[in-house]
Amino acid sequence: MNKVILVAHGQLAHEMKRSAEMIFGQLPDFQSVEFLKEEGLDSIQQKISQAMADESANYLILADLFCGTPYNASCAIAMKNTQQTIEVVSGMSLPLVLETASMLQGNYLSSIVKHLTSVAGDTVKSFREQLIEEEEDF
Repeated sequence: MNKVILVAHGQLAHEMKRSAEMIFGQLPDFQSVEFLKEEGLDSIQQKISQAMADESANYLILADLFCGTPYNASCAIAMKNTQQTIEVVSGMSLPLVLETASMLQGNYLSSIVKHLTSVAGDTVKSFREQLIEEEEDF
């Protein structure tokens, strides 16, 4: 069984889950973990570990920033728990959370991660560049 943990600075992870549920519906296999200003690496690692209570599950952790504390804590947990399948991806965004939700069941985590990293560039668009491309098509 695949599960997802969203982890980010402040309330971003909680709000990301709520926003995704507005579009996708309930996401029971998703959990969110907040990292507060007064916390350190140890406390966020503890929160993430608590969110991973189901030891039989595979976990995909979506973190907000590459090399930020939530990401670093997630990577440390993944390296310590080699008996469990844990993947960590940074650059969490609403489009990537929705892509994850659509693929979560019935796919290997490695396939989900490969897909997310391949479509990540497609989730950022510039209005002007898009307009120019559309004008060139005419």
